[in-house]
Amino acid sequence: MVSLGNRRPVSALCLGAMNFGTSTPAETAFAILDRFVEAGGTFIDTSNNYNQWVGHGGESEELLGQWLRSRGNRDSLVIATKCGARTTVPGDPGDAHWEGLNASAVSSAVKGSLSRLGVDRIDLYYAHIDDRSTPLDETVAAFGRLAAEGVVDLVGCSNTATWRLDRARQTAVAQGVAPYSVIQQHSSYLWPNPPALQGVLRRGTPHFQHAGIEHFDYLSENPDLTMVAYQSLLGGSYVRADRPFWAQRGYAHPTAYVRFEALRQIAGDLGVSPNQIVLAWLMHHGVVPLIGVSSIPQLEEALAAVDIQLDAALTTQLDNA
Repeated sequence: MVSLGNRRPVSALCLGAMNFGTSTPAETAFAILDRFVEAGGTFIDTSNNYNQWVGHGGESEELLGQWLRSRGNRDSLVIATKCGARTTVPGDPGDAHWEGLNASAVSSAVKGSLSRLGVDRIDLYYAHIDDRSTPLDETVAAFGRLAAEGVVDLVGCSNTATWRLDRARQTAVAQGVAPYSVIQQHSSYLWPNPPALQGVLRRGTPHFQHAGIEHFDYLSENPDLTMVAYQSLLGGSYVRADRPFWAQRGYAHPTAYVRFEALRQIAGDLGVSPNQIVLAWLMHHGVVPLIGVSSIPQLEEALAAVDIQLDAALTTQLDNA
């Protein structure tokens, strides 16, 4: 177990529900959710715009709501969702039409998520993007109001540069409202190249925001902040030859390949998969990996990573590769 923002205990892994109800059909999604909870999982992630590039958007929240009602287990789980990147033009998910993070958009978005999920509160609510067209104090105040009213418990942000995260947290303190206590970033064992790290998600420039050295440095100085890592397995590139690193954003460079060889050697010595070492390494460093799976075998592989113990020597070897 880990603690989000030093407040909410959750399982060491977070289950991502992005494709549930679209590319992952309901029956399979229900089986994955059931097995995750059976194994002790309590932390589930979705968003109000999933999966608008192949559906109408909101399918993931709707399916998760159906599952919660059928299982009657809402109060034993921590449900996270997001706002900011849902399209306002059905059928056109392009960033030019994203709802953004102004006060009106946040207020409307949370009502939609509550309805689709069929719940009366959201445990963790993220600003999905960094909407720089909206004054930061307006966005921070909007999330702060939701927390003060009990509509959400924790507030967080995603795809956000470190300096923007810090400014938002300072703004929250000045306003006397709840600060962001969770950040969700693209993070893995391999470091992307510098140009990829410099990418900032602005409205109109839809790039992933990688977690960089500054993020981890900031986390070490702020123990009330937790990182959740998405796409930590790089779309299967660690274990699938048909998904090479060059196909990922910024991971095809000499240092990454050297680091990958160290990872493969340790995985082989321990008799586990490279994927499992990636997840174990992230958890060892206090990060909550967000796992996106489409089958029970994929889920079982991820769950087994929780039991992998990396001793000091192995951790040092991985850290310094």
